[in-house]
Amino acid sequence: MITENAVQGCKLQKSLNFSQDEELYIATSDTKGKMENDYKPFVDKILSSISFVPDSILDLGCGPGYIARRFSEVLPDADVVGVDISEIMINHAIKASIKDSIKDSIKDSIKASIKETDKDKETDKVNLDFSRRNIQILEFASNYDNKAKNNLYHIANSADKLADVIVNNNVYDLNGVYFSQKLKYLIANSECLPFNENYFDIIILKGTFKCLERKVESLEEMYRVLSDGGEILIFEFRKDIPEDEFLILTKDMQPQKVRSLRNKLNCSPDLAEYKYCLSKSNLSKFAEITGDGLDLKIRIVK
Repeated sequence: MITENAVQGCKLQKSLNFSQDEELYIATSDTKGKMENDYKPFVDKILSSISFVPDSILDLGCGPGYIARRFSEVLPDADVVGVDISEIMINHAIKASIKDSIKDSIKDSIKASIKETDKDKETDKVNLDFSRRNIQILEFASNYDNKAKNNLYHIANSADKLADVIVNNNVYDLNGVYFSQKLKYLIANSECLPFNENYFDIIILKGTFKCLERKVESLEEMYRVLSDGGEILIFEFRKDIPEDEFLILTKDMQPQKVRSLRNKLNCSPDLAEYKYCLSKSNLSKFAEITGDGLDLKIRIVK
């Protein structure tokens, strides 16, 4: 089980209830800057550190789904699953996935359409054999904006806005056609994962381990669904980082950022707790614990 501390390891604001904390976390983390500066480098670093290309990936405690989404972008042929105990987080992740799929569908159709119309020297209006879902998108678009139905350039410029409108109005009931078959999100408990043994090549936990109520049982369950030769990668902040090292690593940061980091460090387990959990789950001999700056990484190989 993932506890109510699952948003960031600590309550964001004591005056808010858990669902409000979740909404606040989503609002502050769902930005292009966070994706570019945090999530993309994190995923790229993981992929550069392993010696194989994974076919299946589990993001456990995925929150709003950003890391799973990035894995799916980099490895479009891999099966990527994001799991969280929070319905609010999973709903946001699914909506974001649908929106991305709609935008990609619109833009792909536009590129193909413009390529065809360029051959005929036609650029304003086109008559295309759209797929069923693109016909429905354009029918909705024509109701939303009268200029959109026959002007693909207008749709291209409005793809992001149009996808928002479609998602917010639930205009995507096409038997799941907008869901990427390779990227899925679901609500599940870390102690009872709904997957067969040896299912995932990589299991990622970023800031999730500290939130697990039954850490030993969760480790055992992760190991069960991990494939032979696969890896569990657990990332947390280093609670026991020496003060002088912390000061060096944060010397160029704003005071507010430093205070936030101290709070996150205090919420993380110490090294003794990690070792205890690994020992109780009989995974100590398969595990390696290393420090990397402010981060602590536990790597478990099956």
